[in-house]
Amino acid sequence: MKHPLNDLYWIEDLLPPGYDCLPKHGGLAYYLDMKLVLILVERKGLYEHKGVSYPFELWNGCIIPVEKKKQNAFFLKYLFLENHPANKDWLYIPAQSEDFEEEVKQLMREISKGNPLLGLSVKSSLSEKAEAASAKKTPRKAKTDKKKENAFFLSIAKKSGK
Repeated sequence: MKHPLNDLYWIEDLLPPGYDCLPKHGGLAYYLDMKLVLILVERKGLYEHKGVSYPFELWNGCIIPVEKKKQNAFFLKYLFLENHPANKDWLYIPAQSEDFEEEVKQLMREISKGNPLLGLSVKSSLSEKAEAASAKKTPRKAKTDKKKENAFFLSIAKKSGK
């Protein structure tokens, strides 16, 4: 099987020991301590997502998963980061960036330090299925026809008023 990475494979050497790696989004996803901390992708030439064109390749670089509400801390420290349009919880360093290698090394140091703001917790597929099933079983509020309901109550009121 062809390895999904050619030019970015060196980044794997910068990760701390004990990571797990799985194919994801045409690249490789790296997990540490049950958290997705990095996705490396190498699909060149794609600049568009959902009809919007971007000034960088969307699937050729380093994706850093960070919850949306925690991203401001990273943007203040690492001005080179981009929001990835495919997922609101992804920060991105395009491979065509001028200082790509140095920028990636800076983020790898954060991963190695175990920065608690980095990464997205992995949910087991069983708990996700259970949550989806319980969400579907939530009873919906019944819609009632107010005219009929009011007419019914008026008829009762008229009968009891006699």
